[in-house]
Amino acid sequence: MQTKPNKPRQHFSRKIIDLDSLLTHRAHARAAGKTIVHCHGCFDIVHPGHIRYLQFAKNQGDLLLVSLTGDPHVSKGESRPYVPQELRAENLAALEFVDFVYINPQPTATELLAAVKPDIYIKGREYEHNTHPGFLKERAAVESYGGRVIFSSGDVVYSSSHIIDNYAQRLDLETEKLALFCQRYAINRTSLLEVLDNVVDRPYIVLGDMLLDRYQYCDATDIAADAPMLSLMPLEQRDFLGGAAMVARHLAGLGAEVTLITSLGTDDASDRAIDDLESTGVHILPLRNRKKIAQRTRFVVDNQKLFQLDESPATPTDTASEKYIATQLAKFATAPVTRASCPPSAVTRASCPQSSAATPPSPDDPTLILYDAGLGLITDSLATGPLAALSFAKRIGGTAGSRGRLLRLANADLLVAGERGLRAAFRDPEQGVSALAYHLLADSHSRAFFMPLGKKGLLCFDQRQDHAANTPWEGLLRSEYLASPSTNGGLDPNSLISVDRLGFDEALLAIAAAALGAGGNTHQAAYLGLAAALLEARSPGHIPLGGHELQQLLQSRPELA
Repeated sequence: MQTKPNKPRQHFSRKIIDLDSLLTHRAHARAAGKTIVHCHGCFDIVHPGHIRYLQFAKNQGDLLLVSLTGDPHVSKGESRPYVPQELRAENLAALEFVDFVYINPQPTATELLAAVKPDIYIKGREYEHNTHPGFLKERAAVESYGGRVIFSSGDVVYSSSHIIDNYAQRLDLETEKLALFCQRYAINRTSLLEVLDNVVDRPYIVLGDMLLDRYQYCDATDIAADAPMLSLMPLEQRDFLGGAAMVARHLAGLGAEVTLITSLGTDDASDRAIDDLESTGVHILPLRNRKKIAQRTRFVVDNQKLFQLDESPATPTDTASEKYIATQLAKFATAPVTRASCPPSAVTRASCPQSSAATPPSPDDPTLILYDAGLGLITDSLATGPLAALSFAKRIGGTAGSRGRLLRLANADLLVAGERGLRAAFRDPEQGVSALAYHLLADSHSRAFFMPLGKKGLLCFDQRQDHAANTPWEGLLRSEYLASPSTNGGLDPNSLISVDRLGFDEALLAIAAAALGAGGNTHQAAYLGLAAALLEARSPGHIPLGGHELQQLLQSRPELA
C-alpha cells in the first residue's frame, strides 16, 4: 500500500502579516461565519502565563489574532523591550494555536480594534477593574460595534519584567537586539564608513561655551586637626579644554573644517587655549569678554572624584558682541531661514520645508552646532534674533547639565541633553521622559532628541511623519532605545569600560552632528555618536577622537556586518 507523501510544512513566519492582509483575513472569516478572538500586549518574553492566557483566548473562538506593541511604544523602562519586535513576533507565531500575528505601530490597540472589529477581545484578569485611559479607550472601541471584552481566567503567575530584572544576564539577547536596530535604520559598516568619509573637509560652525576642566590629583594624608574633614596634599594637575572646545576638536579629529566662536578671558590660560585649538586645526573666533577662562576643578584621590570647584560664572554676551557673532555667522549661512515660518504645531511639522528627510547636504553647506552650558554666550536675544534669522544645512543643539537652556536652541534637526537638562527646560521633576521629549520637540520646532544614559546607551526620540490631524502625542512621537555596544560581542568588552563620564556628552553631540551634517540619518547619527562617547569615556578627562579610532571600532562590531 502506497502512502501519500507528507506535505511540506510552511514556516510559521507566514503568520506574521501586515494590516491589509489582516483585514482581508478578517473579511473572509466574517463571510464564513467564524469568530475572531484578539489579544494584544508587549509579550517581551513569552512565559507560561502567556501560554495559558493565549490558550484560553483560542478556546473562545475560531481564529486567534495576537497583536504586539512595536518597540518605539513599549514604555516599561529605558532598556525595554528586552526582545526586539521582530523576535517577539516570531515567538508568538511559533505557537500552534496562534493564527495571525501583527506588529502594531500605534501606542495602543484602539485604532487596530476599530479597524479589525474582532468579535472577542481578551485581556488578563488584572484589567477587570483597571481604569487606565488607554485600556478604557480599547474597551470602548470594542463595545462600540457590539464586540465583547472577556477577562482571561488563566492564572498569570510569571512576569516578563520579573524575569528580565532577575535573569537578564543569563538571557543575552543584546547583540541580536542591537543588530535588529541597525537593520531597521540602514545602519551597517559600509553606510557608517561612508558617512565618516563625507565628514572630511566639510564645514562645521560651533557656537558655544567652552571651559577649562582641571583635574587636581591629591593624596588624602589625614583628617584635618581643626574639623572632621579630609586633609589633601596636591600631587599633580592636568588641564583639558572642554565644552564647545572639545566639540570642535572632535570634529577636527574627523577631518572636518571647523570654526569655533566662543567666549574667553584675557588671562594666560585663555591665550594657551587659543594656541592649543589652532594647533589642532580648529579656527577660533574668540570673544575676549571674560576676566578669566571659565574653569571647573575636580579634586581626585585614587581616581575617585571628591568634589568640584566651579569657577565659571555666567557672563552674558553684550550687544556689540552679539553683532559680531551675527556678522560671522552670516558669512557661513546658506540662505534666509524658512523654518521660522513653519507652524508651531507638531501635527503640521511634516509640511515644514526643512523638516523632512532631505538629500545629503552639499559639501560646501555648513552645519551649525550650538552648545549652551549656561555661561552666557548664547543669550535669549541672540537666539531669537540672529540665530533665528539664518539658515544652515543642518542645525544641532546641545546643553550641559541643568544650566543650559534647551528651548532656546530652536528649529534644530537634533537636540542633545541629559535628563537633568530636559527636566530643567520644563521645570518638571515628575512627568515621564517621553512626554517631556514630545513637548521639547513641539515647542522648539525641532526634529529629533537624544538623551544619553551613560554606559547604558541612549534614548532617541523623533516625530513620526505618517500621522493624521488631531493624533495624540503618543502617536506623533517615535522613541527608540539604543543599547550600548560596549559589552557585547566582537570587541573585547574591557576596551570600552567607562572610566570617566566627563566628555561623554560632548563626544556624542560632536559625532552625531558630524554624521547628520554629512548626510547620515538620525539613527545612524545616534549609533556613531554613542560609539564615540563610549570611546571618549575610556580615559580620564577630554581626549579628542580621531577618525581611525571610530573606523577601527566599526570594523569590529558584529551587528554592522
